[in-house]
Amino acid sequence: MRGAIWVLNIFATIWGVIGLAGFGWPAKAVPTVISVMVITWASRIPAPERTAADAKRIGRLIGMWTMVEGIAIFATFALAPVLGIPDAAVPILAIVVGLHFLPLARGIPMPVYYATGSAMIAAGAIALLLPAADRHAATGIPCAIILWVSCVAIGQRSQRGILV
Repeated sequence: MRGAIWVLNIFATIWGVIGLAGFGWPAKAVPTVISVMVITWASRIPAPERTAADAKRIGRLIGMWTMVEGIAIFATFALAPVLGIPDAAVPILAIVVGLHFLPLARGIPMPVYYATGSAMIAAGAIALLLPAADRHAATGIPCAIILWVSCVAIGQRSQRGILV
């Protein structure tokens, strides 16, 4: 659980910075403070125990889908400019990241990741419908919020003793 909270908050901070930069604001502090607050809160929650076999299986699953996600991200940023749609790269990135949550939701299992993935896919798809100048803000801020809400949901499940 703690590893997931850290990773989700690191990326929530990045998405938040992307979103605020879309408004022309060089604001790194706000997303960073929010992530630190979420991590601090979650660090006080006892982590559920996993068997060594489960931990190994989950590690392999995350590694595999993160590799697939990385290849898709590379392809997105390599192809978007070539295809003449460089401003679509960030919304497409949100869709790619959202898609990567879906097999994790099933394989870990982590039901909250179904909502996380679906919401990120929706945020990216909606941003693609907007003018190019609005896409960074329209993608980054919702994706940051989605990841922070997911962290809180994971923490609450853990507080209730539900293995996450």
